[in-house]
Amino acid sequence: MREKDLLQIWNGQRSQRINSQLGPTILLAVVLILVATGKLNYKSPLDIKAFAIGLVAAGGVFSVTAMLASIRDSRALTRAMREASDISQLGLSVVKNSGNLLFTGFLYIALSLFNLTVLAIYLFKK
Repeated sequence: MREKDLLQIWNGQRSQRINSQLGPTILLAVVLILVATGKLNYKSPLDIKAFAIGLVAAGGVFSVTAMLASIRDSRALTRAMREASDISQLGLSVVKNSGNLLFTGFLYIALSLFNLTVLAIYLFKK
């Protein structure tokens, strides 16, 4: 494949990573608003607390899954880009920074687990 084609795919993958985070980010914002306004707290009924935790967990699972799939595809693309002939400075930059994708994925998983844990602790404290 030509570098231009690979860069177009790369940009599509980058957009996919960004777009996959919109839904879970809005969901977390809504939960944060409910917590900040006191509408969702440790005194809330158990079914509401379980529902909120389930929503955040489901959003996290789908978001992490989408992120990891996009990272896997993007890393495959950077491997293909290494083999492209006459690679530009932009192509070299993409290849050199592909290692950051693994760090991003790890960090995203860690922060997703952190958000879920903090919410559960907050809602079930006594």
